[in-house]
Amino acid sequence: MNLEREVIVDLLPAYFSGEASAATRALVEEYFREHPDFEASARRAGGPLESLKIPALTADKEKEKLALERARLVTETRSSFFWLAVISTLMLFLFRIQNGKFIWIVWSSASGGGSRGPIFIAMAVFFWLFYLYARSRTTPLPAHTKFLWMATFYSLLAGIFKIENHRIVWVLFHGDPSAGIFILAFAAALWGIYFIQRWKFRRTNK
Repeated sequence: MNLEREVIVDLLPAYFSGEASAATRALVEEYFREHPDFEASARRAGGPLESLKIPALTADKEKEKLALERARLVTETRSSFFWLAVISTLMLFLFRIQNGKFIWIVWSSASGGGSRGPIFIAMAVFFWLFYLYARSRTTPLPAHTKFLWMATFYSLLAGIFKIENHRIVWVLFHGDPSAGIFILAFAAALWGIYFIQRWKFRRTNK
């Protein structure tokens, strides 16, 4: 678990005072193992943490709880989008063996997936970019923001088209429309969740 230094620094007063919970101690000690230089600086700083350029903090249980929750949300968001990105990428390499030959499911024209390969690439790129964005943040991404991005992406995905014989062909609805219907229903569900989460966020922050 690679937590941001800012989060760990918030937990140090409770850790050094001996009042930290078992979960907090485990997080701090895991970070120390991964960053021995930081551990040395933190232990030299002791209570004031002056060498870390962080104002003196008191060992406050509520503050520890909030910092721990923030750490959990940050890493949970990163982990979620990392695995979504990995799965989307692996889908590009799905295959089956037919008549002694490898058939790439997403790219095979015989399975109707030849025109859908770029769509799966777009999904993989979207989730990798979102993962990198989440990784650059030190604060949790609001739930409604995540659902807004995903709802927008899947709505655009359902609207991908190409020009064929001077006609507009909706890629996901051409031939077997089941994939397009699924994506459209998924996008609608994401929009619904987004508006619910946004309402909850505004209600909480009034």
